[in-house]
Amino acid sequence: MFKDKDFLYIEYVAKIKDTGEVIDTTIEEEAKKANIYNPDKKYGPQLVILGEHRVIKGLEEALYNMNLNEEKVIEVPPEKAYGERDPSKVKILSLGEVKRQGINPYPNMLVRLQDGSLATVKSVSGGRVILDLNHPYAGKTIVYQVKVVKQLTDEKEKINALTERWFGSNPKLTLELSEDKKSVNFAISKEIFLLEDIQMRKFMLAKDIITFVLPESTVSFVEKYDKSVF
Repeated sequence: MFKDKDFLYIEYVAKIKDTGEVIDTTIEEEAKKANIYNPDKKYGPQLVILGEHRVIKGLEEALYNMNLNEEKVIEVPPEKAYGERDPSKVKILSLGEVKRQGINPYPNMLVRLQDGSLATVKSVSGGRVILDLNHPYAGKTIVYQVKVVKQLTDEKEKINALTERWFGSNPKLTLELSEDKKSVNFAISKEIFLLEDIQMRKFMLAKDIITFVLPESTVSFVEKYDKSVF
C-alpha cells in the first residue's frame, strides 16, 4: 500500500474497453505490436508521484492500493478517465473560418484552434466543418494492465528522478545534498547553459523538490564560466 508523495515507477498497457484498441503504453514492444510506436517517445517505466495528479484519476487512485511488483488489471470509468461526452462541445464552423486559422480540415483530423483547444474534425461538407471538442476518449472506459516495478525511498534518488524529468536522461547537472538535507545545490555544465527554457526548467525542478521531497530545503543552481565555455 502506498501514500501521498510516494515515488513509483510503473509499466502499463492502456486499452479502450469496448474495442480492445491499445491507446497508450510504456512498453516499446507493445507499442510496435499495436502500431502506435512513436520514435520520439522515451519508452520504459514511468515516474508517478502519488497525489501529483499527472496520470488519470482512476489509475492514480488504484496505485495507492497496490504493492511493489504487483500487477493488476484496472477498469477506469469515463468520469475518472477522460470525462463523459458533452454534446455541447460539438461545434459547427464555416470552412472559411477554419481555413483562416491555418487549418485545411479533413475527417478524423486532430486540430488545435486559435484559443488553444484541441478538436477532432468529424465531417467536412457543404462549406461547413463539424468539430468535436470532447477528448477523443471521452465517454470511454479505459482498461489498464499496470505493474509497479520500482519505488524510490532515498531523497537523493528522488531528486535525481526529478532532474531527469526536467532535464532529460543525461541532464549534465551535478547534485550536492548537504548532510542536514536543507541545502540542495546543482552545478550546471556548459552543455545546458543556452537551453532556451532553462529558467523554467530550473524553476519547475526546484518547485518539485520542495513540494515532494524536501519541503524545508533551499535549492540553488550554480553556473561557472571560464575560457573553456567559449
